[in-house]
Amino acid sequence: MEKPVLKEVKRLKFLYQLCEENYWHILPTQPKETWKLTEADSRWILSVKNIPQLYLNLEEAIAFLAMRARS
Repeated sequence: MEKPVLKEVKRLKFLYQLCEENYWHILPTQPKETWKLTEADSRWILSVKNIPQLYLNLEEAIAFLAMRARS
């Protein structure tokens, strides 16, 4: 995982795991939330209910996590 995103994930206390394909998944802490960020090379895929929605760059991924932490 890129260090800035990993630092933000840890700081905001989101769940994260390394999948079998060696990509990182960032998951919400609230079970009712259905989003997931998946590492894809130098970008992140935002999925909702396991359906890919957006490709995010590093700054966008961090901004998304910060926004979700506030809600």
